[in-house]
Amino acid sequence: MKKSVKIFLIVIGIVVAIILIFFALMGYIPGLSALFGATKPRDLGVTYTDADQKSARDKGQVEWETLSANTSDDQSIQFTGSHEVNNSWNSAEMTALLNDRPWKYWPINTVQMRINPDGTAEMSGVVNSSKLRGYASGIGVPAVVADRISILPAQAAFYIKGTGALSENSVSKFDITSAQLGRLSIPTGVLLSRNSLGAKTAFAQNVVSELEKYSGKKAAIVNFINGRLSWISGFFAKKAHVSDSKLFFEGTLPDKERSAR
Repeated sequence: MKKSVKIFLIVIGIVVAIILIFFALMGYIPGLSALFGATKPRDLGVTYTDADQKSARDKGQVEWETLSANTSDDQSIQFTGSHEVNNSWNSAEMTALLNDRPWKYWPINTVQMRINPDGTAEMSGVVNSSKLRGYASGIGVPAVVADRISILPAQAAFYIKGTGALSENSVSKFDITSAQLGRLSIPTGVLLSRNSLGAKTAFAQNVVSELEKYSGKKAAIVNFINGRLSWISGFFAKKAHVSDSKLFFEGTLPDKERSAR
């Protein structure tokens, strides 16, 4: 074999290896992705016990009821009633709540949430994209937005860090300082900022390029959150914020949450 041909094959091999590593890091190649840790969430050092789980639920006093298994996706989670709550939850209690969700379309698992003394919060876990369409339908996400879900792998670890607060049932503070899918970081400028370069064509697998296609994402996210807050019957956040390693909430929560299992 000629030397030039050998060099060409080596270059092709390197390119193919880089492509495989990229998609493995994103979580698209099951076996290889697991090897690179793309399906294993970041350990934030937060664990919880049965006592944390019970304490978290007792503080909210929301009863869970089961809907029929054949309930339509858009009605698969419902809320009724309302009661006042003025309490706080620590990292272990919030982690317990995020993992103890009976709704069949709850899309995240192996979740850890760490609330830091400086008022920031971090969350890691695994997102199950097969549940995202049902989740989107259940919380009233427009179908055109749900269609973009195809950019995600079947199972991928995620990590996000930021700050947030609610006042009078609207977002009063919101910022994302770090985000990661699989083992690849998503630049927060791409995730949140207004894009002045215009829309770009991208393959569905390229999450960053897909996000670059949309401008004003931070405002859109805030508007969406505000819309979902008013959608939850019985929920009203007079005040909600994170500080001193706790999530503080003052307002009302639904008496009951009914969901398809």
